[in-house]
Amino acid sequence: MNRTRKNQFSLRLSDEEHALFSIKQRESGLSKTDFLVEMLRDTSIKVYRFNEAINPLYRKLQKIGVNLNQIAVTANSGFFPEAERYVFQMQSEYSAVMESLKAFLENPPTEAKLVKINEVV
Repeated sequence: MNRTRKNQFSLRLSDEEHALFSIKQRESGLSKTDFLVEMLRDTSIKVYRFNEAINPLYRKLQKIGVNLNQIAVTANSGFFPEAERYVFQMQSEYSAVMESLKAFLENPPTEAKLVKINEVV
């Protein structure tokens, strides 16, 4: 197949990765370029996405952080009873978020998506 290859890129590998690449490429009988092109065409990669599942927890943790900053400002302004009341109000929200986070970490929802090289992610 005669085609023009005008794009070039550099790749960094550890010594072990380089040795593995060299062995597989040599065993294939292909040039390094042809070997990589064949790998791109014939390889599927599993991609795990957690963003949708973790985003609500992340937003709740951000909210708690903002609330803690407001409590610190209140306490530093000398309003200790008010700051203490806010801390007690926030404890149940914090506990609920921590329970949700614990459940997520114990059993993360893994949406595996098989990505082929000609697919758009």
